[in-house]
Formats: sequence, C-alpha cells, structure tokens
Amino acid sequence: LVSQLYTSGKQVTIIVDDNTRPNIHTKMILPPLTRRLMELGVKKEDIKIMIASGSHVPPNEDALENKILGPEIYAEWKDNVLIHDCDSGNRYMGKTSLGTPIYIDEHVLDSCLVIVLSDSEYHYFAGQAGTVKLFCPGVAGRETIRINHPRMFDLERGFLPTCRLGNTKGNPVIEDMIEITEMMKEHLTIFCVDTIVDHGEVVYVQAGDIIECHKAVSEPLRRLRVVEVDEPADIVFVSVGELGINLYQAGKGIHAAWNAVRHDKRGWIVLLAPCEDGIGSAAYEEAMVATKDMSVKDALRYVIQTYCTEKTFKIGNQKPPDLFRILLDVEERNIKVVTQLDPDVLSEVYRMEGLNPSDPSEVQSLLRGLVERYIKENPDIPNPRIYVLPDAGLLIKVAHQKE
Repeated sequence: LVSQLYTSGKQVTIIVDDNTRPNIHTKMILPPLTRRLMELGVKKEDIKIMIASGSHVPPNEDALENKILGPEIYAEWKDNVLIHDCDSGNRYMGKTSLGTPIYIDEHVLDSCLVIVLSDSEYHYFAGQAGTVKLFCPGVAGRETIRINHPRMFDLERGFLPTCRLGNTKGNPVIEDMIEITEMMKEHLTIFCVDTIVDHGEVVYVQAGDIIECHKAVSEPLRRLRVVEVDEPADIVFVSVGELGINLYQAGKGIHAAWNAVRHDKRGWIVLLAPCEDGIGSAAYEEAMVATKDMSVKDALRYVIQTYCTEKTFKIGNQKPPDLFRILLDVEERNIKVVTQLDPDVLSEVYRMEGLNPSDPSEVQSLLRGLVERYIKENPDIPNPRIYVLPDAGLLIKVAHQKE
C-alpha cells in the first residue's frame, strides 16, 4: 500500500485513541509501525499521529505524554501530533441513510493513507467500541456526533433495547457509524490494526479492512467478555480500576453490574470507585441536579426531552438516562458507592448511597458489613447470591431474570 500511495509531501495519518482509553495497544504498536513506515520510504515529517478525541475535552501535554503515547514515543513524535477539533477543520461529506450529516477532520481526508489503531471493547450504547468508532465519533464534527448519538434514546426505557452492551445488531448508533466509515472508504485508503486488551495486556491482534475488523472481533470479544448464568445476583460487587477516577467513568461499572443483578428493586449494586476527580462531567451534573426532586420516570422523560434531542445533545447527556433506566430496576439508593465523594450529594442528586472508608484497610470490613445489612433488610434471603465483577467490560447474561 505504501509504495502504491505515498510520494514525498503526502501525509500518512495514524489515528489513535484519546486519553479516555487505556492506550496499552497504542504504546505497543506505534513504535514498530512508524519504524516500518520509514523503512518503506515515508519521511518522518509526513507521518502524522491524529488523536481521535471526538467531542471530548482535548488532551493536555501531560495526557499526551503519559496517558496516550508514553514518554519515549512522545519525545520522538510530539511535533507530529494532531488533536482532532470537532468544532473546526471538518469537511462535509454527505449524509447517511438515517440522515446523519457527515463531517470529518480535513487532516484525515487529505491523507494518502489512513492507519487506524484500535482497541475493541464492549460499549454500553454503541454495543462495541473500537474500529469504526475511531471515525465517528473519533474524528467527526460535533454536528455528526450530535445527530448520531441521540438515536439511542427511548422515552420509556431510557435507551432502545438494541442499544446495549455487546449488541450491534439493529443498533442504530453503531450501524450509522459503520455506514459513515463505509462512505469514507470511498474517499480514503484505510488500514486498521485492531486489538483486544485484557487485564492490561494485548491478547488479540488483527489487521486489514476496518469494517471486516469490526465484524471479526465480535467472536473473540464474546469469548473473553460474556459470562452466562442461570440466575441474577442479589448483590453485585464491581471494581472499575482506572475508570474509578470519576463518577461519570465509573458509571460503566454500574451498567455492567445492572446486567448481573436482579431487576425487581431488591438487588444491590456495590461499586468500588474512589472518584478522586469528582463527578467528571458538567453535563451529567447539570441534568441530575435539575431532576433531583422528580420521580425516576418523570426525570427520565425530562432529561431525554430537554438534554438529549438532536439540537441539545452533547457528550455527557447520555449518562442520566443510563442511570435512570437502571433505577427503574434497582431501587433508589440500592446502588452503594465506596468512594471519596460526598455521601449527601450522592444521595440527594445521584440517588445512590455513598460510603466513605477513612482508610483503605477498612474496605473489606465495610463490604462484609453491607452483606450483613442486606440479609437484615431482606430476612427472606438468608444466603444472598453474590457476584464479583473485576472490571466493567464483562457482560453477564442472565437466563432467568427477576423482573
């Protein structure tokens, strides 16, 4: 491909994740990839590394160096880094069959070759992250994202039933993203290197056509991430690792636990997340404060009608409907959060119970105390079924859910 497409002065663009992803694969693949490109005759100044930040806050220097590229790569390549801006420098490329306007970063569109470095994972509304999501929302304009993402919402249940963790079939969000990427293939030569990261290690690698990579990774993801059980848990303990930096990110753990817990208002979700950076999203905070005195059903309808239309949607606004749809099945304050966050704020605004251990050594006894409390409050369940989720990427499929 390189010998066919590249001549001096043309741009080869490598699209990578932003600092909201682990980027273990980025740090592993970028050095041999850039080295190989230069061996094939591509000049260093013609290689650009595009950060696919979508409509997220652009990463700062520290995030670029330590979260995305790593110090060694950053030192060598910092002058070649481009950060996507969803509000400027994007070119209109038509509409999808659903009517989504397609705006894509001009730096990407003007490249002779685009190489996508992807980390595929389950996603709580797009079904599957990685591959095509590096194009939309990764290097898409704000209007594209604002029209695509609200396709997930349903006034009664929060999200459409098809917009769920691990599901891409009939999911209008990911199908729209796939179509956007297919249309970009008519204008660009795109090569994808896709991975799966499990417990901090790259355990799967494939390369080739980006759409085929998206399809092919579904089966290995299923083998790694899906756990089938007969009955739901009475209590689910979930730890979220690096996602525990704020409540916005840690919510992915609540979502994963929701799939595993009973849905008859008697289940408990216990989230371990320090949330040292607070809530993590002004949009999430604004909508939750605005609805704190409403019933769950009224709040759900209000946030979708007010914050989640094609005109009003912005990243962060999807989080309240996700929480409210969980609270339709899990009683308010039956989500327990072991955290540094203010318990009063968690209770009054986010409808969760906050627990603040004064020392990390207290956590184990605190969790034991929660189990004892559950038994006391539910005397007809003397031996509660307990599941422990080590990360938010697991999809628990329950055969006989308690509705």
